[in-house]
Amino acid sequence: MQLSKEELEKLQTNQQLSNDIIFALGELELQKVSLVDRYREVSLLQEELGNDLTKKYGDGKINLTNGEITPLKNIDNE
Repeated sequence: MQLSKEELEKLQTNQQLSNDIIFALGELELQKVSLVDRYREVSLLQEELGNDLTKKYGDGKINLTNGEITPLKNIDNE
């Protein structure tokens, strides 16, 4: 007993599609890992910058549009 040519081709096509999907998922996972690593790096840089700015200007809130710093004591009084 043997599969027909058409049946075999369908099986081969489906197997290739499955392999392509698995490969694409692997690539996505690698991209995800890379992006997570980059996010961690940026978070550390942001934390370091925040610490540096706090040392220089004290605790406060920074307006990211114009760079104005509102000291934390002024925020508490509002």
